[in-house]
Amino acid sequence: MKRVRRPYSSLVLWILVAVATVAVIVLGLVVVGRETGRLSARVHPAVFDLEEAVDFIADGLPVDVASRLTHADVRWVLRADADLLERSTAEDPERGRAVVDEHDAVARILARAEDEGWPIEDTDVVAVLDGRTAYLEAIGAVGPQATDADDTR
Repeated sequence: MKRVRRPYSSLVLWILVAVATVAVIVLGLVVVGRETGRLSARVHPAVFDLEEAVDFIADGLPVDVASRLTHADVRWVLRADADLLERSTAEDPERGRAVVDEHDAVARILARAEDEGWPIEDTDVVAVLDGRTAYLEAIGAVGPQATDADDTR
């Protein structure tokens, strides 16, 4: 018995493979596109990176302050401020949120500097804290200043 060859059977097979391949690619692109859109719409958390903050703040310091402070000084002020902020919220857990006066923060950092023998001036501390605020704004950790109308408590 002679085998009859059908010229169209291999062509149909190749067409089916091509259609299946295109369908898989299109499905993959749709799923990846949908997930990319969903993830781009999510708010990304702001992460405070100490070394990045030190570099950012040191680069933005006024010339007279930058001539007196090293990166280690900026890092020390940031750590001292974070410790004092943590302590101030731990002292009054019933308030739920703490509001720290910036003048009080400078005074407490200067008192700590004196206790630890860290030579730093008040204008230096103010400049570093202003730089910290600018860094927090740059990474999206803080927004515009709240008003009394925004206070829901």
